[in-house]
Amino acid sequence: MFRELLTIKNYKLFVVNMMLIGMGIAVTVPFFVLFATNQLGMTTNQFGLLLALAAISQFTMNTIVARFSDTRAINRKAIIVVALLMGAISFSLPFFVDNIILFIVLYAIFQGLFAPAMPQLYASARESINQSTSSSRAIFANSVLRSMFSFGFLFGPLVGNILNQSMGYNGLFGGTVAIILTTLVLQLFFFKDIKAAKPVSNQVHTEQNAPSMLTHTYLIVPFLAFILLHIGQWMYTLNMPLYVTNYLHEDEKYVGHLASLCAGLEVPFMIILGIVASRVSTRTLLAVAAVCGSAFFASVGIFESVYMMLVGQVLLAAFLAVLLGIGISYFQDILPHFPGYASTLFANAMVIGQLLGNLLGGAMSNWVGLGNVFYVSAFSLACGFILILFTKKEVTSRTTA
Repeated sequence: MFRELLTIKNYKLFVVNMMLIGMGIAVTVPFFVLFATNQLGMTTNQFGLLLALAAISQFTMNTIVARFSDTRAINRKAIIVVALLMGAISFSLPFFVDNIILFIVLYAIFQGLFAPAMPQLYASARESINQSTSSSRAIFANSVLRSMFSFGFLFGPLVGNILNQSMGYNGLFGGTVAIILTTLVLQLFFFKDIKAAKPVSNQVHTEQNAPSMLTHTYLIVPFLAFILLHIGQWMYTLNMPLYVTNYLHEDEKYVGHLASLCAGLEVPFMIILGIVASRVSTRTLLAVAAVCGSAFFASVGIFESVYMMLVGQVLLAAFLAVLLGIGISYFQDILPHFPGYASTLFANAMVIGQLLGNLLGGAMSNWVGLGNVFYVSAFSLACGFILILFTKKEVTSRTTA
């Protein structure tokens, strides 16, 4: 089945680029909070503000790009290339900026400009998939792409550990910049244009007649559910490095071990998910994932052990595999005529969850302490689980706007 996917136009490039983006981001992200607090001297609240502003910027840019990416003759390749360049600039800021306020502002701006790269890459891949294979293969094809992102995330923290030990934080950010620029070059020179049927043709599908999320419950309910799931995840992502190093007093290397192990476990979970997704309803998969994630976050507070956190990565990987692997397909199946808009709905749910998760994560670490903040993550997932029960059991039948 995987060999058949490789015959899809540009699919090999998508696979490589998704892996490189995952690796590049993962080199830096697990250690970013440590750099910000130890090197720049940010407080946890300031770091939460940085991520929150970046999330707002990402949401804004994704929304703007989504309004014209499906309805006008805009070259997705150009959007992706420019976005990747902005991402490289954002991760190069530590080399030039040491003022906290200026760093927060510039990082938020360039991360916002970087944001469209992922949803547009997914949208471009979906256009290729729609032309080359049946819709039943689309979930598997998307899951493979997301698993390649996780595959890159598997090696990123390992590479980051090596760079951190040998060259410090400059090595971390330099590695990310180099990998993102490599992705840019591949996209620029090896991407073949897709002659997709645009919604600007005789049968007009525009953003004006696309279903409004505020008036269609089959969009707003899962959208809110995904936000709650992402809130719990990002609260964990923000506080995990500080919890391991400051609360459990373990070595920084365990931060990389946790991130790498989770990403490594996501890969087989996502491949399995792509195979079984056609047999098991999306709602069931999301509900099981929410239970797994909530159980893991609660266990962090209960056991207060880095070794139990390592064991619990199985539950976290299962949760993230479904959340990140099937989420993009969920929205694309609801809105098949608007791949960019659907991908952006998914991306914006993650961005809003990231925004609220970082704000709550920074605040809760001060209010309830690092030892209890993960219970709040578990509660957020429990609320998401309740909303999932009210989503449509089957979404593939909704093929019209």
